[in-house]
Amino acid sequence: MDLLHNPTALDRAELVLLQLPSATHALEASLSLLQSWRRSDSKVALVLLSAEAPERERASLLEAGADLVLVEPVGSKELVARCKALLRQLSRTLQPLAAASDLRVLEAGGLKLFQDQCRVRADGVEVTLTPREFRLLECFMLQPGRVLSRDQLIAQVWGSDYQGKQKSVDVHVWWLRHKLERPGRPQMFLTVRGLGYRFEPPSSQ
Repeated sequence: MDLLHNPTALDRAELVLLQLPSATHALEASLSLLQSWRRSDSKVALVLLSAEAPERERASLLEAGADLVLVEPVGSKELVARCKALLRQLSRTLQPLAAASDLRVLEAGGLKLFQDQCRVRADGVEVTLTPREFRLLECFMLQPGRVLSRDQLIAQVWGSDYQGKQKSVDVHVWWLRHKLERPGRPQMFLTVRGLGYRFEPPSSQ
């Protein structure tokens, strides 16, 4: 089955390894493809292999929906180990955060997060989040008003064995802002310069 042109086929996979960008899918086409997959609400882990990918290009691919971008050459043992580590990290995103709370639905103004169902609604409208975006939002909503450093967010959301860059936190916060902060809704994800981020719950309408 052609995964490149049938995003629904991803629902039957846990991890997909692709060589993108490629001769047939340049950067812009690759970004469009990744965004299309993520709009389908697929929970599959997307790992990209790229022969040449400068930092700006890798960041664009991650923002578009890739979970991991590896620059070739990469050894087969390292590739398998990184894929296994990614699957471990993503499996934890579907488990509720350990917290001293029995709440299964977190609410903040018009924002509702359903922990057991991995669903989010904003002002009554369903919002599609990736597993990691969901886990990050859950982390913020469990600790409203608290300043969380990037290291703390990585430990709680990505896991202690995460070996990527802190920039991934900034990318995922940007996506939460893009999806949840709309005109007329106050800013919820505040940058605390030199420290990290703070979640400011929106007031009820």
